[in-house]
Amino acid sequence: MKKNIIVFMLCLFAYSAVGKAASFGLGDRVSIDSKVLSTDRELQVLLPENYYANTQATYPVIYLIDGDYNFHGVSGMLDLLANKGQLIPDVILVGIADKGTSQYHEYMTPSAFDSKAKPSKGKAAEFIGFITEEVKPYIDNNYRSADSSTLVGHSMGGLFVLNMLLEKPSAFNNYVAISPSVWVADQGIIAKAKEKLTKEQHQPVSLFLSLADETRMGQYDFINTLDLTQPNNIDWQFKHYPDENHNSVGIIALRDSLKAIYKPWYIVENKLSTFKTSESIVEHYQTIMTEFGFSQSMPSTSVQEIFRRHYRNKKIALLPQFIEETIKKLPASKQTFIAMQAKYIAHFDSPKASLPILTDVEKEFSQSIDHLKAIASTYEQLGDKDMAHKYYQKALVVAENQKANQWQFNIINAKLVATK
Repeated sequence: MKKNIIVFMLCLFAYSAVGKAASFGLGDRVSIDSKVLSTDRELQVLLPENYYANTQATYPVIYLIDGDYNFHGVSGMLDLLANKGQLIPDVILVGIADKGTSQYHEYMTPSAFDSKAKPSKGKAAEFIGFITEEVKPYIDNNYRSADSSTLVGHSMGGLFVLNMLLEKPSAFNNYVAISPSVWVADQGIIAKAKEKLTKEQHQPVSLFLSLADETRMGQYDFINTLDLTQPNNIDWQFKHYPDENHNSVGIIALRDSLKAIYKPWYIVENKLSTFKTSESIVEHYQTIMTEFGFSQSMPSTSVQEIFRRHYRNKKIALLPQFIEETIKKLPASKQTFIAMQAKYIAHFDSPKASLPILTDVEKEFSQSIDHLKAIASTYEQLGDKDMAHKYYQKALVVAENQKANQWQFNIINAKLVATK
């Protein structure tokens, strides 16, 4: 009877934790008292899954115009693309909220498209100031942001992205304009482009244009302007999605744009084998992170390839020195290498031999849910349920504090029940 009560209480505890986690995963709501706009404005900030686990890492930032409308879809896509798929590096997502349709359109529309145009009611210049003078500094001062940023806008937001590119080209590294409303004010943005593109000198930036099945957005005229002016410092691409509509194209176009921006990041399996040495794989990621200005762990698939090579070529004795040297070059990769080392030793030697590798750095990675789970799992393999339960309990506390994704709670709660 006593055993049944304990199991019931554990299940009740697990249910409580699940309920507590259900509302998590959409980041934090931040309010800025904007001096530029003379009002308060809100941001939705979503940090990468491992943000608190790896304090050595810095992150590129994606700034999303019309943030509240687009945030759910984009955050879900990034969870698969970056956190789980590792096809791009982990990023910080910043959704810039608006205050209703009328204000949104005002702030997306330029007050004047070129020097000859009559002023309009547009307030894009003010919103440019808000983003560059208040939003970006706020993110840089409060989060571990890297010197790599992308501005994303769709429809009227896409028009704003093009205007930002023309007015403040060095504000961002990458500009993603999805089905931009080039048609506004008789394609006034094209007149501005003709005036600005031939004069501006700025750092190299990338522009990613996309269009769904629409026929009246005016985008081809903007592309023609890019062709005619041939701006030296804008590396631009255009992709047409004839099978998507204006509303459906956003997520697909952004996904493709981000994969293009960070194309060197993920090395597909058949290309990993073309790297002659393990050192050359590490050098590849050193070069990428230097070029893009961020520091993160190498993707786990590339780390695993390094271990496979050492084991396959019977160079296991060289691994500790290789790991030590790699950590010096790429400090943010330490946890991934330690975890992989423990995994291989547990498999080819014993779980007992792998345990000290994990516990020796427990303090350093005390905020890593995965590291605590790995220690718990190792104890579980050794038949020590009490210690396994203790570490799964630690992992649960960290998960709650970090507002982890629901699937983490599902795994941890199941393990807490199994190890009691």
